[in-house]
Amino acid sequence: MPIFGKQFFKSSDQGSEEAYRDGVAALTREDFWVACEHFNRAAGAGHASAYYNLFLIHGGGYISPFDLDAASDSYYKAAAAGHPKAKEQLFMLEAADRAGYGMDNLVRTAAASHDTGHLPSIFMVCACRFVDALCKQYGATSDVIAYELDAARASDRQFVQSFILRTGISPSIYEGGMNRLIEGSAADQITDGLNQVSVALMRSRLDNDLALMARCTIVGYLIRKSHLGNRASSLLGVKEFLVA
Repeated sequence: MPIFGKQFFKSSDQGSEEAYRDGVAALTREDFWVACEHFNRAAGAGHASAYYNLFLIHGGGYISPFDLDAASDSYYKAAAAGHPKAKEQLFMLEAADRAGYGMDNLVRTAAASHDTGHLPSIFMVCACRFVDALCKQYGATSDVIAYELDAARASDRQFVQSFILRTGISPSIYEGGMNRLIEGSAADQITDGLNQVSVALMRSRLDNDLALMARCTIVGYLIRKSHLGNRASSLLGVKEFLVA
C-alpha cells in the first residue's frame, strides 16, 4: 500500500523485525487489525517504522474505534525514535496541541488532501487536537458542539444522522445552536474556520463522503473530550462510519 511507504528503520532485535515484517504482510492483505497487533509488538522494542505505521492506521481511520489519541502518541514516539517523516512534520502536531496551529494552516492542509479511500492521518490528528485545544482555550466547546450538531442534522446523508445519534446528546441541547452564536465570538470564528476547512476538503481530491466524515469526526472528538461525552459512542473508522 503506497501510503505506508518504504521501511525506514530496521531493528537489530530479530523478534521486533519479524513482527514488523508480519505487520507489513498484513497491510498488503488490508488486514489492519492484525497489522496493528504486529506493529505494536515491534513498537514495544522501539521500532520507529512500526510507530509510524501505527500512526497512519489509527490516524487514517483504517480501524474502529477511530483512536486519534493513539495516533498522536504513535506519532510522537516515531519522531522520538528518529523517523524522518515524523520528525519533519512534528512541529504541526506540537502546534496543534498548544492551540497554535492556526485555521489558515488547517485549511491549507485540508486542501492538499488526496483520495486514498481513507482520511489523511496528519490532517485528522492535527485537526481534532487543534480544534479541541482551541475550544478549551477560549471556553467555546459547548457553543461549537451545539452549532455543529444543529447544522449536521440538516444533512441528507444517513451516515451523518447515525453519527449524531452516536453522540448521545439530546436534541434539546443543540437545537437552535446555529442561531445562538454571537457574531465575532470565539465559537463563531472556530465554526467559520471549520466551514472553510470543509470547503477545502470538498475541493481537494478527497472523496466528498470522506470530507463529511472528517468534519463529523472532528466534532465527535471534541464531544468525547468534553463534559458532553459521557454517553458518546466510540468514533468509527471509515468502513464502519460510511455504512452506519
